[in-house]
Amino acid sequence: MGIQFFGEFLIDRWVITRGQLIEALELQDYRNLRFGTLAIKKKYLTEQQVEKINENQKSADMGFADLSVKMGFLSPEQSREILTYQKNNHLYLGESLLELGHITEEILERELEIFKEEQMKYALEEVVIPEGIAGGEVLQVSVDFTRKMFQRVVGIPIKVDEGLFLSPEKDQRRTDFHLSVVIPFEKTNKIRYVLSVSSDVAVMVASRILKEDATRESEEVVEDAVKEFANIVCGNAAAKLAQMGIIAEIAPPEAHSTIPTAPQGMETVLFPIRLAEGGMDLRFFLSRG
Repeated sequence: MGIQFFGEFLIDRWVITRGQLIEALELQDYRNLRFGTLAIKKKYLTEQQVEKINENQKSADMGFADLSVKMGFLSPEQSREILTYQKNNHLYLGESLLELGHITEEILERELEIFKEEQMKYALEEVVIPEGIAGGEVLQVSVDFTRKMFQRVVGIPIKVDEGLFLSPEKDQRRTDFHLSVVIPFEKTNKIRYVLSVSSDVAVMVASRILKEDATRESEEVVEDAVKEFANIVCGNAAAKLAQMGIIAEIAPPEAHSTIPTAPQGMETVLFPIRLAEGGMDLRFFLSRG
C-alpha cells in the first residue's frame, strides 16, 4: 500500500468517500488555526509582523514559533502559550469525520489501529536514498527542504517515501501534472532537481507566494510562482550544503509542461510523495557513474 495519509487510507478501504474527506478537511482547516492567526487574535503579533516572519521562513530553517521568538516579536512564554493552545484544541481528521457523522467511533478506532500498524515503518522523518549515489547529500537536503517548505510556506503537509532508482521501462509518468520545474545543481555531479505539481497544487503554491488567491491568475503568473517556490527550496538546500562544506550552486529554474525525461547519460531517482489533496512528483536526474 505504501506511505499514505489517513484520509486516503479510509477511501482505499471504502470507509468514506472522497467528498466526505474533502468536507472533513475543510472543517479541519476552519478549526485548526495557524500559529500566526492565533497570535494576531491574541494581539501578540500584527499582520505585518506575521508577514515578515512568513517571508523570513523562506530562507530560515526554522518553524514559525521559533522564528517569531528569534526575531524578537514574541517572548518564549507567548510562543509556548500558543503552541499549547494549538495542541490542546487541534481537531484531528478522525474527530472531524465523527463530528460530521461520516464515521462511527467503533469504525474509527478499528481503522486507526490498522492504519498505525501499516504505516509504522514509514514513521521515520529522515530521507532515505538508494545506496551508491554520488552526491547523495544533495538529494537528502533537497528532499528535506521540499517537505519543510511545503509545510511552512504553502501550508501543505507532505509525506515522502524512500527514494528509488527508476528505469525508463518502469517510469510510468503521469500526464495530468500541470507544471514541472527543473533546477540544476552545478558542481555537484550534475544533479537536477525536478518538481512536478497538479493544477490545484500549483494554484495553492502560487496563492501563498503571491499572498492572494491565484485561482484566476494567468498560467504565466502561476508558473513564475511555482518556479520561485522551487528556487526557495533549492536555495535553502544550497545554503545548507555550503555549511556542510559542499559547494552546490544552483542554476535558474526551467519550466516544462510535462514531467521531463532524464537527459542522455543521466538516471532518475524518484521520491514518491503523498499529500492530502492534489498530486506531486519529486525526482532527481543524476549523472551515471
